[in-house]
Amino acid sequence: MELSELKIFLAVARKGSISRAAEELHCVQSNVTTRIKQLEEHLGTLLFHRKSKGVALTHSGHLLMNYAERIINLSREAEEAVSDQGEPKGRLSIGSMETTAAVRLPRLLAYYHKIYPKVELNLVTGSSKDSLWRLLGYQIDGALVAGEIDHSNLSAELAFEEELFLVAPPNITSIDSIENLKILVFGSGCSYRAQLEEWLRKTGKITYQVMTFGSIEGIMGCIAAGMGVSFLPRSVVERPHYQNLCTLFSLPSDVGKMNTWFVRRRNEKYSKALQAFVDLICSSRQ
Repeated sequence: MELSELKIFLAVARKGSISRAAEELHCVQSNVTTRIKQLEEHLGTLLFHRKSKGVALTHSGHLLMNYAERIINLSREAEEAVSDQGEPKGRLSIGSMETTAAVRLPRLLAYYHKIYPKVELNLVTGSSKDSLWRLLGYQIDGALVAGEIDHSNLSAELAFEEELFLVAPPNITSIDSIENLKILVFGSGCSYRAQLEEWLRKTGKITYQVMTFGSIEGIMGCIAAGMGVSFLPRSVVERPHYQNLCTLFSLPSDVGKMNTWFVRRRNEKYSKALQAFVDLICSSRQ
Protein backbone atom coordinates (compact mmCIF):
# COMPACT_ATOMS: atom_id res chain seq x y z
CA MET A 1 0.00 0.00 0.00
CA GLU A 2 1.17 3.51 -0.80
CA LEU A 3 0.60 6.60 1.34
CA SER A 4 -1.15 8.27 -1.58
CA GLU A 5 -3.65 5.39 -1.75
CA LEU A 6 -4.35 5.63 1.97
CA LYS A 7 -4.88 9.40 1.74
CA ILE A 8 -7.39 8.88 -1.08
CA PHE A 9 -9.10 6.11 0.90
CA LEU A 10 -9.41 8.36 3.98
CA ALA A 11 -10.81 11.25 1.92
CA VAL A 12 -13.54 9.00 0.48
CA ALA A 13 -14.27 7.50 3.91
CA ARG A 14 -14.67 10.90 5.56
CA LYS A 15 -16.68 12.48 2.75
CA GLY A 16 -18.85 9.41 2.10
CA SER A 17 -18.62 10.24 -1.58
CA ILE A 18 -16.07 9.68 -4.34
CA SER A 19 -17.02 12.93 -6.09
CA ARG A 20 -16.66 15.04 -2.92
CA ALA A 21 -13.36 13.32 -2.14
CA ALA A 22 -12.13 14.15 -5.64
CA GLU A 23 -13.02 17.81 -5.08
CA GLU A 24 -11.13 17.85 -1.78
CA LEU A 25 -8.09 16.15 -3.34
CA HIS A 26 -8.22 18.39 -6.46
CA CYS A 27 -8.21 15.47 -8.87
CA VAL A 28 -10.63 13.87 -11.31
CA GLN A 29 -13.29 11.49 -10.01
CA SER A 30 -12.19 8.64 -12.29
CA ASN A 31 -8.71 8.69 -10.75
CA VAL A 32 -10.15 8.32 -7.25
CA THR A 33 -12.39 5.46 -8.38
CA THR A 34 -9.45 3.67 -10.01
CA ARG A 35 -7.18 4.04 -6.98
CA ILE A 36 -9.88 2.72 -4.63
CA LYS A 37 -10.47 -0.31 -6.89
CA GLN A 38 -6.72 -0.96 -7.04
CA LEU A 39 -6.50 -0.81 -3.25
CA GLU A 40 -9.44 -3.21 -2.88
CA GLU A 41 -7.84 -5.62 -5.38
CA HIS A 42 -4.52 -5.45 -3.55
CA LEU A 43 -6.19 -6.22 -0.21
CA GLY A 44 -8.60 -8.74 -1.66
CA THR A 45 -11.66 -7.23 -0.02
CA LEU A 46 -14.31 -4.55 -0.57
CA LEU A 47 -13.70 -1.38 1.41
CA PHE A 48 -16.92 0.46 0.49
CA HIS A 49 -20.55 -0.37 -0.13
CA ARG A 50 -21.57 1.47 -3.30
CA LYS A 51 -24.94 3.22 -2.89
CA SER A 52 -27.10 5.24 -5.27
CA LYS A 53 -25.81 8.36 -3.53
CA GLY A 54 -22.33 8.02 -2.10
CA VAL A 55 -20.51 5.16 -0.40
CA ALA A 56 -20.36 3.61 3.08
CA LEU A 57 -17.50 1.75 4.75
CA THR A 58 -17.65 -2.03 4.95
CA HIS A 59 -16.38 -3.87 8.03
CA SER A 60 -12.96 -4.17 6.33
CA GLY A 61 -13.10 -0.48 5.48
CA HIS A 62 -13.63 0.46 9.14
CA LEU A 63 -10.64 -1.69 10.12
CA LEU A 64 -8.42 -0.11 7.47
CA MET A 65 -9.51 3.42 8.39
CA ASN A 66 -8.11 3.00 11.91
CA TYR A 67 -4.76 1.80 10.58
CA ALA A 68 -4.66 4.34 7.76
CA GLU A 69 -5.11 7.26 10.15
CA ARG A 70 -2.27 5.97 12.32
CA ILE A 71 0.02 5.35 9.32
CA ILE A 72 -0.57 8.82 7.86
CA ASN A 73 0.01 10.41 11.26
CA LEU A 74 3.23 8.44 11.82
CA SER A 75 4.42 9.50 8.37
CA ARG A 76 3.75 13.13 9.23
CA GLU A 77 5.52 12.75 12.59
CA ALA A 78 8.55 11.25 10.84
CA GLU A 79 8.72 14.20 8.44
CA GLU A 80 8.35 16.69 11.28
CA ALA A 81 11.00 14.94 13.38
CA VAL A 82 13.49 15.33 10.55
CA SER A 83 12.50 18.77 9.25
CA ASP A 84 11.14 20.49 12.39
CA GLN A 85 14.30 22.52 12.95
CA GLY A 86 14.57 26.16 13.92
CA GLU A 87 11.44 28.26 14.21
CA PRO A 88 7.89 26.76 14.21
CA LYS A 89 6.50 26.18 10.72
CA GLY A 90 4.12 23.96 8.78
CA ARG A 91 0.40 23.37 9.19
CA LEU A 92 -1.34 23.58 12.56
CA SER A 93 -5.04 22.70 12.90
CA ILE A 94 -6.84 23.63 16.11
CA GLY A 95 -10.39 22.73 17.10
CA SER A 96 -12.40 25.10 19.25
CA MET A 97 -15.85 25.79 20.63
CA GLU A 98 -17.66 28.66 18.90
CA THR A 99 -17.68 30.76 22.09
CA THR A 100 -13.95 30.36 22.66
CA ALA A 101 -13.17 31.08 19.01
CA ALA A 102 -15.27 34.25 19.12
CA VAL A 103 -13.92 35.73 22.35
CA ARG A 104 -10.72 34.12 23.56
CA LEU A 105 -8.84 33.33 20.38
CA PRO A 106 -8.77 36.38 18.06
CA ARG A 107 -5.97 38.20 19.89
CA LEU A 108 -4.07 34.98 20.62
CA LEU A 109 -4.23 33.87 16.99
CA ALA A 110 -3.20 37.31 15.73
CA TYR A 111 -0.21 37.37 18.09
CA TYR A 112 0.74 33.80 17.21
CA HIS A 113 0.64 34.61 13.50
CA LYS A 114 2.77 37.69 14.09
CA ILE A 115 5.59 35.84 15.88
CA TYR A 116 5.33 32.58 13.89
CA PRO A 117 4.44 33.69 10.34
CA LYS A 118 5.63 30.41 8.78
CA VAL A 119 2.90 28.41 10.54
CA GLU A 120 -0.25 27.84 8.48
CA LEU A 121 -3.02 28.11 11.07
CA ASN A 122 -6.35 26.36 10.55
CA LEU A 123 -9.20 26.84 13.04
CA VAL A 124 -12.09 24.36 13.05
CA THR A 125 -15.08 25.28 15.23
CA GLY A 126 -17.60 22.84 16.65
CA SER A 127 -18.88 21.33 19.87
CA SER A 128 -16.50 19.85 22.43
CA LYS A 129 -17.67 16.38 21.39
CA ASP A 130 -16.99 17.11 17.71
CA SER A 131 -13.52 18.50 18.46
CA LEU A 132 -12.54 15.46 20.54
CA TRP A 133 -13.74 13.18 17.73
CA ARG A 134 -11.65 15.12 15.21
CA LEU A 135 -8.63 15.01 17.51
CA LEU A 136 -8.84 11.25 18.04
CA GLY A 137 -9.32 10.87 14.28
CA TYR A 138 -6.11 12.83 13.56
CA GLN A 139 -8.02 15.55 11.70
CA ILE A 140 -6.73 18.29 14.03
CA ASP A 141 -3.63 18.67 16.20
CA GLY A 142 -5.24 20.04 19.36
CA ALA A 143 -8.59 21.22 20.68
CA LEU A 144 -10.07 23.73 23.11
CA VAL A 145 -12.98 21.99 24.83
CA ALA A 146 -15.05 22.34 27.99
CA GLY A 147 -16.05 19.79 30.60
CA GLU A 148 -14.25 16.77 31.97
CA ILE A 149 -11.66 15.01 29.82
CA ASP A 150 -11.43 11.30 30.54
CA HIS A 151 -9.70 9.41 27.75
CA SER A 152 -6.52 7.36 28.02
CA ASN A 153 -5.25 8.61 24.64
CA LEU A 154 -5.61 12.31 25.48
CA SER A 155 -3.85 14.77 27.77
CA ALA A 156 -5.36 18.08 28.86
CA GLU A 157 -4.01 21.37 30.17
CA LEU A 158 -6.08 24.16 31.67
CA ALA A 159 -6.55 26.97 29.15
CA PHE A 160 -9.27 29.26 30.56
CA GLU A 161 -11.58 29.42 33.56
CA GLU A 162 -15.09 30.48 32.60
CA GLU A 163 -17.92 31.84 34.76
CA LEU A 164 -21.32 30.94 33.34
CA PHE A 165 -24.49 33.02 33.55
CA LEU A 166 -28.10 32.26 32.83
CA VAL A 167 -28.71 34.73 29.98
CA ALA A 168 -32.34 35.85 29.63
CA PRO A 169 -34.26 38.50 27.62
CA PRO A 170 -33.84 42.10 28.87
CA ASN A 171 -37.40 42.30 30.27
CA ILE A 172 -36.94 39.33 32.62
CA THR A 173 -36.48 40.42 36.25
CA SER A 174 -36.21 37.04 37.97
CA ILE A 175 -35.64 33.40 37.06
CA ASP A 176 -39.04 32.48 38.49
CA SER A 177 -40.77 34.80 36.04
CA ILE A 178 -39.55 32.84 33.02
CA GLU A 179 -42.50 31.03 31.42
CA ASN A 180 -42.88 28.81 28.35
CA LEU A 181 -39.21 28.01 28.67
CA LYS A 182 -37.15 27.73 25.50
CA ILE A 183 -33.41 27.13 25.67
CA LEU A 184 -31.28 28.60 22.87
CA VAL A 185 -28.17 26.49 22.51
CA PHE A 186 -25.59 24.98 20.19
CA GLY A 187 -26.09 21.45 18.89
CA SER A 188 -25.70 18.18 20.72
CA GLY A 189 -22.22 17.74 22.19
CA CYS A 190 -21.96 21.34 23.47
CA SER A 191 -20.74 21.38 27.10
CA TYR A 192 -22.63 24.57 27.96
CA ARG A 193 -25.85 23.04 26.67
CA ALA A 194 -25.27 19.90 28.75
CA GLN A 195 -24.63 22.06 31.83
CA LEU A 196 -27.84 24.03 31.22
CA GLU A 197 -29.97 20.92 30.79
CA GLU A 198 -28.47 19.38 33.93
CA TRP A 199 -29.32 22.55 35.88
CA LEU A 200 -32.89 22.47 34.53
CA ARG A 201 -33.26 18.88 35.74
CA LYS A 202 -31.89 19.74 39.18
CA THR A 203 -34.25 22.70 39.56
CA GLY A 204 -37.29 20.76 38.37
CA LYS A 205 -37.72 22.75 35.14
CA ILE A 206 -38.00 19.64 33.02
CA THR A 207 -40.52 20.97 30.49
CA TYR A 208 -38.76 23.08 27.90
CA GLN A 209 -38.20 23.39 24.17
CA VAL A 210 -34.80 23.38 22.50
CA MET A 211 -33.73 25.67 19.66
CA THR A 212 -30.27 25.04 18.23
CA PHE A 213 -27.98 27.61 16.60
CA GLY A 214 -24.64 27.70 14.86
CA SER A 215 -23.38 31.03 16.14
CA ILE A 216 -23.19 33.26 19.22
CA GLU A 217 -24.80 36.08 17.26
CA GLY A 218 -27.83 33.93 16.52
CA ILE A 219 -28.30 32.95 20.15
CA MET A 220 -27.83 36.48 21.50
CA GLY A 221 -30.09 38.01 18.85
CA CYS A 222 -32.93 35.64 19.72
CA ILE A 223 -32.44 36.18 23.47
CA ALA A 224 -32.71 39.93 22.86
CA ALA A 225 -35.94 39.30 20.94
CA GLY A 226 -37.40 37.47 23.94
CA MET A 227 -37.36 33.95 22.48
CA GLY A 228 -35.58 32.12 25.31
CA VAL A 229 -32.59 31.69 27.61
CA SER A 230 -29.12 30.18 27.49
CA PHE A 231 -26.00 29.41 29.53
CA LEU A 232 -23.03 31.46 28.29
CA PRO A 233 -19.64 32.56 29.68
CA ARG A 234 -19.06 35.99 31.17
CA SER A 235 -16.37 36.58 28.53
CA VAL A 236 -19.08 36.43 25.85
CA VAL A 237 -22.06 38.24 27.36
CA GLU A 238 -20.12 41.14 28.89
CA ARG A 239 -18.85 42.34 25.54
CA PRO A 240 -20.09 45.94 25.03
CA HIS A 241 -22.42 45.23 22.09
CA TYR A 242 -24.29 42.57 24.08
CA GLN A 243 -24.73 44.31 27.43
CA ASN A 244 -28.09 45.94 26.67
CA LEU A 245 -29.53 42.89 24.93
CA CYS A 246 -30.03 40.63 27.93
CA THR A 247 -30.37 40.11 31.67
CA LEU A 248 -27.73 38.08 33.48
CA PHE A 249 -28.40 35.80 36.45
CA SER A 250 -25.59 34.36 38.56
CA LEU A 251 -25.54 30.62 39.09
CA PRO A 252 -24.53 28.30 41.94
CA SER A 253 -20.85 27.36 41.83
CA ASP A 254 -21.56 23.73 40.93
CA VAL A 255 -23.03 24.81 37.57
CA GLY A 256 -21.67 28.36 37.24
CA LYS A 257 -18.03 27.41 36.75
CA MET A 258 -16.55 25.55 33.81
CA ASN A 259 -12.98 25.11 32.66
CA THR A 260 -11.80 25.19 29.08
CA TRP A 261 -9.01 22.70 28.38
CA PHE A 262 -6.46 22.43 25.63
CA VAL A 263 -6.34 18.77 24.67
CA ARG A 264 -3.70 16.88 22.72
CA ARG A 265 -3.10 13.26 21.84
CA ARG A 266 -0.99 11.55 24.45
CA ASN A 267 2.37 9.85 23.80
CA GLU A 268 3.28 11.42 20.48
CA LYS A 269 5.96 13.86 19.41
CA TYR A 270 4.52 17.36 19.26
CA SER A 271 5.58 19.74 16.54
CA LYS A 272 7.22 23.01 17.47
CA ALA A 273 4.18 24.81 16.06
CA LEU A 274 1.84 22.96 18.42
CA GLN A 275 4.08 23.38 21.45
CA ALA A 276 4.41 27.10 20.74
CA PHE A 277 0.61 27.38 20.64
CA VAL A 278 0.28 25.61 24.00
CA ASP A 279 2.98 27.84 25.53
CA LEU A 280 1.14 30.93 24.31
CA ILE A 281 -2.15 29.80 25.90
CA CYS A 282 -0.43 29.03 29.19
CA SER A 283 1.31 32.40 29.24
CA SER A 284 -1.97 34.21 28.57
CA ARG A 285 -3.36 32.91 31.89
CA GLN A 286 -0.48 34.34 33.92
